[in-house]
Amino acid sequence: MTTVQDLSDAGRRMYRGAFFLFVLAEAMIFVTLFSTRFLLAGMGHPAEVNGSLGLAVTLLLVASLAPLFAGINRIRAGRRGAGMLGVAALLGALALALIVYDWATLAIPVGSRYGENYVMSTGYHALHILLGLTGLLIVAGADSRREFNAANHWQVGAAAVFWSFVVLTWIALFAVFFIF
Repeated sequence: MTTVQDLSDAGRRMYRGAFFLFVLAEAMIFVTLFSTRFLLAGMGHPAEVNGSLGLAVTLLLVASLAPLFAGINRIRAGRRGAGMLGVAALLGALALALIVYDWATLAIPVGSRYGENYVMSTGYHALHILLGLTGLLIVAGADSRREFNAANHWQVGAAAVFWSFVVLTWIALFAVFFIF
């Protein structure tokens, strides 16, 4: 059986290219959700939007990038980076918990044009956070078993690209729902 570790450079490039197309397709779904928000609810946002909670989620997700890239750099240098990937996942889990708390305390009517788009967009993003956390924890576990090395670690890079996409998408979501 051929494992991903056994792939040639061309094979790894193929996987990277396919993963890039996947992320691009996901970005188009978010663009659609964000444009729908403006089409249905117009500009502005209700006063009930919890901007400080949205900012806290933003700061946690942005902060998760530092340990993420530190872990990748450790793996690229031939050292273990599982601990740093775990810290990034922990920050992401805290952000996800805040999103769930936001839903539980939401003062915006979910049936309103703004509310339904807000819940749909944050829900879809929460799913991506969950998928990103799963990817980070899987590669952290594999790294703790020393399955990656400096020459072959494309899966860690894919998890990092997806997590970076999650963070950038939240920043756009924050702007769309909390600022504009």
